[in-house]
Amino acid sequence: MMADVDFSDIEAATSWFKTQSREKRCVLVSRAALRVAGCVGLFEGRSGALRTLLTLRAVLTTYAYSVTQSADVQKRFSTIARSTAFAADSAMHAVPSPDPNFDISFSPEALTHSAASEAARAAISAVETATYGTVEDTHLSADSAAFNGRYSNSAIIAICYRDRVKSKGVVPKAAGYLAIQIDSKFAADHLVALPLWSGGNVPEPLFLAHGQFMQSLYGHPDWAFWANWYRGMWDGTFRNWELATEVALLPDEVWDGKDAVANVAAAIREIEAKREEAFDRPDNVPELQRQKLLEHVRRLLAAPDMAALAAEGAADTLERAIAQYLKEAPANCLPDALEHLQDVPQLFRWIATTVKSAEQADAKETKLAKDIKALNAKIARLEADLRDARAKTVHGLFTQSALKAAGTAFGAGLVGSLGLAVSHFFGEWPSDLTLENFRGWTSDLGAAEPKPEAATLPPSYEA
Repeated sequence: MMADVDFSDIEAATSWFKTQSREKRCVLVSRAALRVAGCVGLFEGRSGALRTLLTLRAVLTTYAYSVTQSADVQKRFSTIARSTAFAADSAMHAVPSPDPNFDISFSPEALTHSAASEAARAAISAVETATYGTVEDTHLSADSAAFNGRYSNSAIIAICYRDRVKSKGVVPKAAGYLAIQIDSKFAADHLVALPLWSGGNVPEPLFLAHGQFMQSLYGHPDWAFWANWYRGMWDGTFRNWELATEVALLPDEVWDGKDAVANVAAAIREIEAKREEAFDRPDNVPELQRQKLLEHVRRLLAAPDMAALAAEGAADTLERAIAQYLKEAPANCLPDALEHLQDVPQLFRWIATTVKSAEQADAKETKLAKDIKALNAKIARLEADLRDARAKTVHGLFTQSALKAAGTAFGAGLVGSLGLAVSHFFGEWPSDLTLENFRGWTSDLGAAEPKPEAATLPPSYEA
């Protein structure tokens, strides 16, 4: 259900954002800022490139915070968010303002600056939304979210005024607010898998700026990651959040200086190379063949209700098992060997979202194929970690309560259900190779010796 609130009213918008989870606030403001990110790219030259980089960093940081499920990583984002907002604000003010003698109603230069400035401010307020983390900061976070909507909407108005001919004289005064209102009816994890604009609602001048921005990003190898991320977010197809989170958490010194674009690009290439080297795909989770996958996707989409139910059921089952383990262990996070299991429910939910979407058949097939490939890669990494963990001892690693909790939460029922679900979406029959390392690891835990209890001093008595 869409929010019954006027997002152009700052007080009303702030009050509504206060009632939302921090994750949903972050997703909503990230999407609002990214809708107008193409306006930031209208400036050329080194200062324009730096401004673009730091604006995209601000939005990426906010998005990545809302996607990650790790409490430890979310804590790291608190510091990153503050420095990101400061850097983006500094970059925005470093770009020269247009000649004040021009009337902003008629000067393309002034209107370009206005559109870019408002887009950058939208990104800054987005990352500020993630910065304010305590209960006392809820008002500040909600206030930043409300102003983010205003800045994003103002950027759309400015770009439409600048290109009034392309707008055919029509300048939408509330397109940004309407987009936020449409987004408001969805959950945070659902929004991450949706295109930035609903249907054909994107104003034409903004769509043209988006196209120009895409061309400029793809025109230089140093912008390769940003081009893929921005395009994937615009289309609702981006899924590689492990890589995106690592990029967002790059230290501040990488983003500083006149060579920041090249330095960040080099750091991203290093991350990608390390990830490639570190990952030895297990034989029991081979990569999916493209043509075979597309044929299977068409079969799944022929029965969309059942496919969506299967995906949502798998996500629900896994989330309950993870929550049960964390409660009974007790623990703040999953064991290292199950680190990748934390992300699997979200991948199933993205599959369900795609299956139920009202997109054109070709676009839906392409997106669902990407969703299933992302699930395949995640299961492969999970199985690789479990394979490596089994090569070492499991004795003495877990407390008695953690071993008992793991046996209950990740027993035969969970592993069997997950195996059937992944086989269903991979287009394969389950076999003894399906999740063999997960099954073996849980079996190993059943015979594992618990971690020795901490020694305690005997009680003392007064004479």
